[in-house]
Amino acid sequence: MIRRLVAERTGEPADVLSVAELPDDPPPGPAEVRLAVRTVGLNFLDVLLCRGEYPVRPDPPMTPGVETAGLVVAAGAGAEHLLGQEVLACPTLPRGALGTTVTVDAAVVVARPPTVDPVTAAALPVTYQTAWFALERAGLTAGQTVLVHAGAGGVGIAAIQLAVARGARVFATAGGAAKTAVCRAHGAEVAIDYSTEDFVAAVREATDGRGADVIVDPVGGDVFARSWECLAFEGRLVAVGAAGGPPPPVDPVRLMAANATLVGLSWGSRYPWQRASAVEAAYQELFDMCASGAVRPPVSRIVSLDEAPAALTELAERRTTGKIIVRIDEGEGP
Repeated sequence: MIRRLVAERTGEPADVLSVAELPDDPPPGPAEVRLAVRTVGLNFLDVLLCRGEYPVRPDPPMTPGVETAGLVVAAGAGAEHLLGQEVLACPTLPRGALGTTVTVDAAVVVARPPTVDPVTAAALPVTYQTAWFALERAGLTAGQTVLVHAGAGGVGIAAIQLAVARGARVFATAGGAAKTAVCRAHGAEVAIDYSTEDFVAAVREATDGRGADVIVDPVGGDVFARSWECLAFEGRLVAVGAAGGPPPPVDPVRLMAANATLVGLSWGSRYPWQRASAVEAAYQELFDMCASGAVRPPVSRIVSLDEAPAALTELAERRTTGKIIVRIDEGEGP
């Protein structure tokens, strides 16, 4: 028998998720592997999956959890070389990672080096890969200015750290003194409390009216709409999420007038399959940066599988900073 967190209907995580005892998984199919799950990183998209609001909408019953570290314990034809390896993976929904085992496409598996422990590893796939490709797609270069919204969240902290590593000047927004302190601790030069400050005015003042060259926005809604007001000439706004609600329509004339670029990025739905070599290269750089200390995944708390629904509720209510990791296999790691 295996234990798995299952949503039998859509709704708020604490209302629809429960731990179920289920029969063992069938053997992996061709080019698939089964993992004994060690750790799972929680993300806001897990909340959206439970609500049925994520762009990919698997029908219930559904298990969330889209980034995991584990041990390959079974392999289908063509994937036998992975048997016995410690790996990172992004499961394909509706077979999410929040359970004792998960079967995944071997194409989305990458070996975990011994320099990266399972807790750290589970904080890398979605948040750091999203931040990495957001900055890549924006063409960020040393000396440019980056504004990161929701800077105390998982993607936000990753974007701050990676932008600092590229030699950028980094600003961040967050709600409250505690969260702005988190932004500064991870490298933000300017941290703006959006609950008491106007981030548009703050960015313009800090840049002598020029604005930010790159804006990374996981929030959407009104934050997305106002971001255009502090984007520099030839600036790039990268939309990576909509935690604060759907962004309003964009007027192409406004883009032309500002010589601005809008970039959309949904890493987990396409990149592991359609840019596999680029994803693997990014992982190798991230592993090296973890080893050197340039990247410090912000794990704020480790919880059990039974505690995961409550943790997702905290995430939904914006009461978290950094990453919450679900620890399932206690056999290795810190």
